[in-house]
Amino acid sequence: MLRTVPVTANRKTGPIAVTYRSGTHETYGTCPKSCALHPKNETGADSIDAEYLAAVLDAVPPRGQAWTYSHFPAERLPVAAPGQTVINASCDTVAEAVAAVAAGRPAVLAAPSDTVESWPRTVEGVRFYRCPAELSDSFTCAQCGGGTPLCARADRRDVVVFVAHGTGAKKVGTGKGGCYAASGPTAIQWHGTRTKGAANDAQELRRFARSLPPGSLLRHHVAGDVGREAA
Repeated sequence: MLRTVPVTANRKTGPIAVTYRSGTHETYGTCPKSCALHPKNETGADSIDAEYLAAVLDAVPPRGQAWTYSHFPAERLPVAAPGQTVINASCDTVAEAVAAVAAGRPAVLAAPSDTVESWPRTVEGVRFYRCPAELSDSFTCAQCGGGTPLCARADRRDVVVFVAHGTGAKKVGTGKGGCYAASGPTAIQWHGTRTKGAANDAQELRRFARSLPPGSLLRHHVAGDVGREAA
């Protein structure tokens, strides 16, 4: 199920286009069972939805940019060609992030809440630094990178760090959940997607991307992933 938002009011992203993706039977149904932040991983996906993934790669606004994040293993994620959506490998440890970069994937790190003072740092030649929007209440994805957001750069060799926030922040790094979309306004939008979103998510995603104004920024999956929901 897919919810599309042409201009979000999300403070962190700024006024850009976003989507939410959920399963039909369970909100977390598109997220991989292996995700360490998944509080209900027994309900998650075992495999990637190939048809939907193809739509994600193609779903870029005309002359615009698109990006997303996935908790599926980095080696299972495609490397975006020019003009395609950039899929960041969302990693749970520094070692995972370094390995993702070595495998040629852009990577981000979901870091525990007590690591605020640990960044920036360089590990095995890979530089880690916090998302700029976490460092200023007035900075957003819409302003990032001088018009080319860091997370939308397929050839990025450094790692953007997102320090845990939200009610489950203390769980991040413990393997017992901590998904930021488990509560608050994001959870409301995500849970609503399961009952009110478009059922043909691949078709709707392509249509939505084409409908956006030229030069738009599109962040796929404020919550959700590219998994195929278990039957």
